[in-house]
Amino acid sequence: VGQHLFRGATVWGLLTRCWFFVFLGRDNHIVSRLTRGTIEAQVANAIVQFQREQQGRGPSDVRVHLIGDLILVRCTGIFTLTETRLSISEEGRRLIKSARQELRAITRADQESLIAGIAGCKVIRSYGDVDVEAAEQMDVFVLATDLEKRLLRQDLHARSGLARKKSPPSAYPRR
Repeated sequence: VGQHLFRGATVWGLLTRCWFFVFLGRDNHIVSRLTRGTIEAQVANAIVQFQREQQGRGPSDVRVHLIGDLILVRCTGIFTLTETRLSISEEGRRLIKSARQELRAITRADQESLIAGIAGCKVIRSYGDVDVEAAEQMDVFVLATDLEKRLLRQDLHARSGLARKKSPPSAYPRR
């Protein structure tokens, strides 16, 4: 608690934004499991917080999609007031794109470790681009494992565990 993942965000700050399904396991201990929706929501919240720290404001809308071993992040309404004014001219648009690309190159490792922490697996690589005319940014994170399949297996395992209940002991011992 209190360890900084990136300037302004602490582990506690990110954990308080996490959503889990919680149920009691066989030994009455709490078992939590992530779902596709919770991962997407956590990534969206973390990206907004990260961009607020880096650019001074977050995007107006963030859409996150988990597809196999990819996490796609689409941010709209990303410009600061200064960038909005710069985007009027062609030279300003080139300057914005160049600055945003340079910032992404500098913060790439931080973003990848943030996503890896949420997804629970390593990020192999990531790609990003900015469309200055649309004031939109797209990031793609390639994961080491197919997270969608892992969540499906986890869900099937949880359901089969609930379906298999121990039968009460028989009055007649088995031979």
